Amino acid sequence: MKKLVFIVLISFYGNHIFSQNNNCQDIKNNGFETWNYDEDGNIEPDFWHTITSATGRYAGMVSDQVSRSERTRPGSTGRYSALLRPRSVFGVLTNGNLTNGRINAGSMRISNKADNYDYTQRDDPRFCTPVSRVPDSIVAWVCYRTKSHSSQANFVAVVHSDVNFIYAGPKDSRPLEAMCAISGPHPISRTAAAGSDDYTWRRVSVPFVTTNKEAKPSYILILFSTNRLAGEGSSKDEMYIDDVELIYND
Repeated sequence: MKKLVFIVLISFYGNHIFSQNNNCQDIKNNGFETWNYDEDGNIEPDFWHTITSATGRYAGMVSDQVSRSERTRPGSTGRYSALLRPRSVFGVLTNGNLTNGRINAGSMRISNKADNYDYTQRDDPRFCTPVSRVPDSIVAWVCYRTKSHSSQANFVAVVHSDVNFIYAGPKDSRPLEAMCAISGPHPISRTAAAGSDDYTWRRVSVPFVTTNKEAKPSYILILFSTNRLAGEGSSKDEMYIDDVELIYND
């Protein structure tokens, strides 16, 4: 009898663990292990993007926002993480922005949410990530090194229906009725001082909240930013990101 109970428990937990690991693979290149260079020599992780590969009038004006780092989170089996930095354009600080979708850089006015946003581009597999259901939560490992104690990074994920969804903030997304669920926006406090020898990592887990039960989950749009406020922070700030995973509890 004890042997039978043991086998049943192993079967249950083994299937549960396999389900979580399998669903984590919904995010392509979630550990930032593979990278590519464009014709100008700019580097990005496969299936992840910065303003380098953006659309819009000011696309490509900011380069070198992301780089491949050999600093990985504790216990990682991978070799690399993504290092995200803000950059200055004509004296204006531009937040480092990393997304599995695509960025539109249409205005030099940072607060212009009509022209500056992140979006899912469904006709190109490099800029979209299909999902079939809403995860319970999303997890990422972050090492956030800043000049100011009060700086906070931003982490948000949106599950949406079968549209080219635009995210410019929770209330400025469009079409809003296409949003199935949202995780965040979640502020991430600094884990270490910029320029120090401290590279402390933090595991960040954020639950999804349903926003429209009638919308059918089709894609997930994920965004990281070096500051939760546009144009804020320091050019010395650094945000290391590793092992982004979707968690399903059933």
